[in-house]
Amino acid sequence: MSRTPDLPVIESCEGCGACCLVITHPPFYSVFQGLGEEGWERLKRERRDLVLEIVADHRARRLTGEPLSGTPCLWYDPESRRCRHYDYRPLACREFEVGDEECRDVRRRNGIDPH
Repeated sequence: MSRTPDLPVIESCEGCGACCLVITHPPFYSVFQGLGEEGWERLKRERRDLVLEIVADHRARRLTGEPLSGTPCLWYDPESRRCRHYDYRPLACREFEVGDEECRDVRRRNGIDPH
């Protein structure tokens, strides 16, 4: 009988960034006939410059035909492998669980963990 290799314990996002490599824009969501998620509303109040950056990038990608998904997040810093605006990250990023099945899968697909 073959033994499944032990999976590494993943306790932190430090030095990873795999989940940021394919979302293109911070994944804020809007609520039908209402306000968007709290993080988006906070961003609009406190960092209008970041909202404008997201909108401008989205428009530019549509005009040039660049992909709207499947590329690194606009806020991802490849040198530090961290979010440039972590305090304003959307709910989807806040709820992403370090070390869960989805985390392991995205790490594997990006060559961070072979298992």
